[in-house]
Amino acid sequence: MKELYLMLTLLLAGQALEFISVPEASVAARKEVTTVGNNASDVGCQKCAASEFGTKLEPDTAFNFTNGRRLLICGYYDVEAGRKVFSEFVLSECGDRRIIDFWEAAERYEIEFKQDTLKLHKVELLALGDNRELVNSHWLTEYYYYKGNRLKRDVKLSSGIKYSQHQIMETLREYENMEWQAQDSGSETDMQEKMALGIRLLIASMSGSYTAETYLEEYNNRLKAEATYTEKYRQLLAMQKAAKRGK
Repeated sequence: MKELYLMLTLLLAGQALEFISVPEASVAARKEVTTVGNNASDVGCQKCAASEFGTKLEPDTAFNFTNGRRLLICGYYDVEAGRKVFSEFVLSECGDRRIIDFWEAAERYEIEFKQDTLKLHKVELLALGDNRELVNSHWLTEYYYYKGNRLKRDVKLSSGIKYSQHQIMETLREYENMEWQAQDSGSETDMQEKMALGIRLLIASMSGSYTAETYLEEYNNRLKAEATYTEKYRQLLAMQKAAKRGK
């Protein structure tokens, strides 16, 4: 999974792509997000910029900005609950031969275009259900907008990822009572519960619990030696790094 840097500088058409803070979207509003844009064939942009990533060149949607610029998305999506969820796609500017960025097949994004800003909401399974169970939620949002004719990009963690003090204490007790079985004796359910616990500890630490942060370090040391969890563990580490950059 590609690294997500909150203060990353990209190059677009020979000019620096700058980062400026913009208002954060709420996780609570996730269900209202829809893809808003024009059919690309109606706006004179027939193809995205070619890239080495092998995504299709025919754009799905074109987003028209008030300065006359257009951004295109080319890639693949599934329809979930009436919304398009994109994966393995590129973002391109109409008329530019280079892509702006590429998102991998394992990544899932809902897309929103509002107030002259393109928002890419990354969807992850987060322990934010009523009982801290895993549910699809916005983990972070990438914002694309123009200042004059210069494209800007900003990346922010969702402000809605937070536990109450009661939820933090439940998570700490859960970790303290966890039985760590050897990987060859653990079941699939045991593995899934361990990964869910890691996400709960992450959210608890993001909510201001120093103890949860300490437990998360212990959790990492316990889990990293278990080869069964290698890929899921790498994903969790990437989320931890993004959370630290977002503080």
